[in-house]
Amino acid sequence: MKASLLKLQRRKTKPEGRPKSNYRVVGFSICLFISFAFWLMNMLSKKYTESMVFYIEYQHLPQPGNRISATDTMRIKVNTTGYRILGYKLGIFDKFINIDAGQFRRKDNQYFYTLTNHLHTEKIEEQLGEEVKMTDISPDTLYIRPVEPQTPAKD
Repeated sequence: MKASLLKLQRRKTKPEGRPKSNYRVVGFSICLFISFAFWLMNMLSKKYTESMVFYIEYQHLPQPGNRISATDTMRIKVNTTGYRILGYKLGIFDKFINIDAGQFRRKDNQYFYTLTNHLHTEKIEEQLGEEVKMTDISPDTLYIRPVEPQTPAKD
């Protein structure tokens, strides 16, 4: 008799309508989430080489912008941390490279800027940031060509 009274006393009364939660599943889910977060932080802290497209913004153009034909983008292979690459992919960091068109050389009816020169690549690397190292750039020469305005045909 005493044993049955102790069993009744130890039993917890559950309010009706509340589902029984499984604390093991919740605990496992929290541990899984924390381990995934640490794994992701570890992977993003490593260095990676990635080829990315950057947009070119020209300064000091020889003619107004609507009267020239110029290269809009360049593909740069960068070596940097996963955090920086993720920032570029998500749009946190700007993907614009400023190029001074006043430094272009003129040949015939076009202007060109060679990016294989060490001085020019340093200027681009400065714009990308300290922890970003440039390993390759394409195209290696930028061109600006003046476009003749279209004259309407007279009938």
